[in-house]
Amino acid sequence: MRITFLLIGFLCGIQFVYGFEDTTLEDDDFAEFEQFDAEDDTPVNDYTEEVPDVLSQKVKPPPKEFEAVVEIEDEIILEDEDNEFEHFQDPEEFEGFQETTPRTMEQPKITISKVPITARPRWDAYWLEGILCCLLASYALAYAIGRAKNTSIAVNFLKLHKPLLEENFTLVGETGAEVVSGADERGWRREAEHCFTMWCSGRSCCEGMLLTLKLIKRQDLVHVLLGVVRPNPDTLQIRIELGKDDMDPFVFCIAQKKIAAKLAREMHDLSVYCGERRAGERLGVPGALSVVAECAEPGAALLDARVCAALQLHHRHLLYLHLSDKYAGPKHLEETASTKPPETERVMLVSLALGPDGGGDELRPLLQLVFYILDKLKRFKLSKEALAKCEKRRQKVAEAWLRGAHAARQEQAALRREEKRKQEKERILAEDDPEKQRRWELKEQKRQQKRKTPKMKQLKVKAL
Repeated sequence: MRITFLLIGFLCGIQFVYGFEDTTLEDDDFAEFEQFDAEDDTPVNDYTEEVPDVLSQKVKPPPKEFEAVVEIEDEIILEDEDNEFEHFQDPEEFEGFQETTPRTMEQPKITISKVPITARPRWDAYWLEGILCCLLASYALAYAIGRAKNTSIAVNFLKLHKPLLEENFTLVGETGAEVVSGADERGWRREAEHCFTMWCSGRSCCEGMLLTLKLIKRQDLVHVLLGVVRPNPDTLQIRIELGKDDMDPFVFCIAQKKIAAKLAREMHDLSVYCGERRAGERLGVPGALSVVAECAEPGAALLDARVCAALQLHHRHLLYLHLSDKYAGPKHLEETASTKPPETERVMLVSLALGPDGGGDELRPLLQLVFYILDKLKRFKLSKEALAKCEKRRQKVAEAWLRGAHAARQEQAALRREEKRKQEKERILAEDDPEKQRRWELKEQKRQQKRKTPKMKQLKVKAL
């Protein structure tokens, strides 16, 4: 009887549960969660006003049947895949956020300003490039004109003075690819755009002559502009190699006053063997020239009436004339003491300033004067007294140089010994042996004391 009442109560409870069960749900394990998802899709009344019209048109009210809800969700998911920024329009994504500005679906207006299109470019924007192009063009034009001008001066010199050179030398000029000449094959060798050289040989009283034509750097626009401020003339430098029997031992120079002072200060032979500078009036030459000589005999013998007359007419074109048997070039610096004596040679150096036309008729008398002095130099001989004085002066200079070289060698040896002693001291101090260090210090003290003690000579006297 009791069992019967329990069965009836169990059946009534089951019937009560089925009465409250939703018939729309299927018999699925996840049906309960799908019901909650369907309820979440329904819009909340509190935020319905903030949803845009576009969303209100797209979202539909939840259907009563479960299958219709599933189809709508699929459509919304597809829209989410197409528009990745649609979550910004979902009001539930920004809960509690109050917008300050109302949302509108109007597109922002973009104003495009009308820029006038110019048919031609504005050249005033390229003024810097224009200036640079003009400078480059002017530099190239100056290079072409200056190179042609220098070449024409060299060719004109050959036309005017090559016959004179051929009268005095057997071989005049050089051959090669870089030779500048007129109708003949031999001519100048172009060392640079403004420098030309020519070698002449085959003459008595000399071993050869080197002509160097140094012109203004007309191919360089910068030097042309600097030449307007400080003009320099075109020059012809003559270097004649003399033999041992072609010249007695003496040093002589005649030059313009400023150039003579500079040469006496910078040239090794003039600063060592020559004394004071003498004015040109004492020897019969123009006052614009100065004479620097080792002795008086060369000046009196070489500057005869013919030479003085030529110098009176063309002294403006003579820069210097230098004769030396001990020519060694410019003086060496005192800081760079050499252990070898400077190499000397017997030369005759002449520097001539060319005229504005590049060396015309005014240069021919000076070239003839050079050959005249060269012939006279071969015949000139110093007296016995002057020759003895010159030899004695050279001997003193050689002895002084030997003493200086010996002192320089001693100084270098002392520096080497000091460096060696310093290295030995560092080596002793690096060792951990105090007894060895003490012995080295005692040895060093004895050496210093012996060095300070004055040396005295001992004289031995034999007993009678």
